[in-house]
Amino acid sequence: MKSLRTGFAIVALLVCVALISPAADAAKVKFTLGTTNSTKEFSVQAMQRWADAMRTRSKGELDMQIIAGGALGGDKQLLQQLGTNEIQLHVAGPVVVHHLVKEYQCMEAEFVYKDGNHGLKVWNGPLGKEVSSVLEKKHNIRIVGVGHRGARNLTSKVPVKNPSDMKGIKVRITNKLRQRVFKEFGANPVPMSFKELYGALQTGTVEAQENPLGTIYGSNFFEVQNYLNLTGHVWSYFVVSANNGFYKSLSAGHKKIFDEEAKKAIDWMTDAVWKSFAAVEAKLKAKGMKVVKPNVAAFKKIAEPIVQKFAKEKCRPGLLDDIAKQAM
Repeated sequence: MKSLRTGFAIVALLVCVALISPAADAAKVKFTLGTTNSTKEFSVQAMQRWADAMRTRSKGELDMQIIAGGALGGDKQLLQQLGTNEIQLHVAGPVVVHHLVKEYQCMEAEFVYKDGNHGLKVWNGPLGKEVSSVLEKKHNIRIVGVGHRGARNLTSKVPVKNPSDMKGIKVRITNKLRQRVFKEFGANPVPMSFKELYGALQTGTVEAQENPLGTIYGSNFFEVQNYLNLTGHVWSYFVVSANNGFYKSLSAGHKKIFDEEAKKAIDWMTDAVWKSFAAVEAKLKAKGMKVVKPNVAAFKKIAEPIVQKFAKEKCRPGLLDDIAKQAM
């Protein structure tokens, strides 16, 4: 009888220990990252490295599924899904500032950065933190990290050396500021989701588009465009963002793994993108694209006053000044 009572006591003790022990890290956390980017792009490859590292380090407890290529919708739809926690993570160019916090959209504007590292310093500095804080308050979204994407360049069916060469060309453009700039170049800007772009270029609904080299190659635009015009008009960055409620729900142990492995993956992405420019340009040449080196100064001369006027009308006061300070 004594041994039976002892047995019950041991069982009861074990149950109590199980109830009061932190079980959060032991629970499997399944979550989804959505993106319009192709699996050929470094952004998606970096996210896969992140997913694999989290899964390994957490012994399978952190399980991130990646749904790429716009299978869940365009970036606007994905950001809506992110805010409502239908998906938990998203990676893209800086669409968050164009769709959700437009007062910061000049952080991806024509010729505002001296070079690629200047922009990265801005996004990973006080301004980037400010954007993340505003996103959290307004949309329940936080920025996890930012890495290099490269300069946006124009592709077209005809060579473009000067702004005058763009007269009447239908160009897919993603935001209001860029529409103003390209209209001043002489082009006919056409708003369109990325998901629709390849088909539109194929049918001639639009005749040109602008994106970083990795996106141009990863999306096979060389199949429907003849010229790569190295305008370098905007330095762009990959922004990895998360649903803030999801992030806060992670245990301390899971957060540590999540944050540390995210940084490693984004650092890898930045390094890979930075080293890839010449190689990707060579691949595009090999696919038949002709490379044009335009008169960039002529494009900049037209764009700068438009960006400054737009910033005064639409953006957070002092934004361009704060961007410029980071170049020093």
